[in-house]
Amino acid sequence: RRQERAAPPPAARAAPVTATRLLVNLAGTARAAEIAAMEVEGIGLLRAEFMILEALEGQHPRLLLERGEGRRFVDRLAERIGQLARAFHPRPITYRSMDFRSNEFRGLEGGDRFEPREENPMIGYRGCFRYVHEPELFRLELEMLEAVRAETPNVHLMIPFVRTRWEFEACRRIVAESGLGRDRRLQLWVMAEVPSVVYWIPAYARAGVYGVSIGSNDLTQLMLGVDRDSDVLAPLYDERDEAVVDAIRTIIARSHEHGLKASICGQAPSVHPEYAEMLVRAGIDSISVNPDSIESARRHIAAAEQRLLLEAARRR
Repeated sequence: RRQERAAPPPAARAAPVTATRLLVNLAGTARAAEIAAMEVEGIGLLRAEFMILEALEGQHPRLLLERGEGRRFVDRLAERIGQLARAFHPRPITYRSMDFRSNEFRGLEGGDRFEPREENPMIGYRGCFRYVHEPELFRLELEMLEAVRAETPNVHLMIPFVRTRWEFEACRRIVAESGLGRDRRLQLWVMAEVPSVVYWIPAYARAGVYGVSIGSNDLTQLMLGVDRDSDVLAPLYDERDEAVVDAIRTIIARSHEHGLKASICGQAPSVHPEYAEMLVRAGIDSISVNPDSIESARRHIAAAEQRLLLEAARRR
């Protein structure tokens, strides 16, 4: 009697190849090896706040400096970032420097001594201006990046919430004065969250910026004047609003005009499939999504690219 054989398992479906690079947003090391094994070309946004909190051990960073524990912070954070860098090497990782708001910093030990009380911390003392105003804290992160890049030079730097040219140029000087200033392979990115970035892209290009990464969450908030944490205003908050989409298209076009890469790392491509097609049509270089959206985002990007090719062929 012939013995029946079990059917072989279906072959794994190969991920479609796309010209638009697909990256992933990460906030920690917990699933580093698993996510690094997926079909992604790097980390487009490394939100390091959770890792920074662990490295701070509950202390406000200025209190940590007062206690002479800056070196310990650098070592602890470098260990975590280095773990990710090794998992993804040689694929690039774009590390967004510390972007706590004043209300978040106040919750740390000593925070009430060092942080202002702000009515609207979302548009308050944060991002690039904080680095310029308190460079000693920013220098700890730069020291950490220098240590990580000495072993795995695939980690790059992104400056969040940049409002004006002068504050970015001041921040750029701090980077240049650090050990990273001698590192010609370091890519310096600017987050495009504040609408003024559209005007300042040429100046950022002259200052040596490598690329612009659109943070669609904050960009939507500031384009529409809507507090994205407000339940009352929730019906007004929409990343698909035509004004927001037009701003995104303009940022991409102006970045390319001045030789910069253009990426996006907000929630919109993960939540709204049609956003991927809009971005592909606008010519974006890379799209960074949350880990649970990797497979669907790649399919949407591939479909959009195929439609563009078909349309071009029909026109010819």
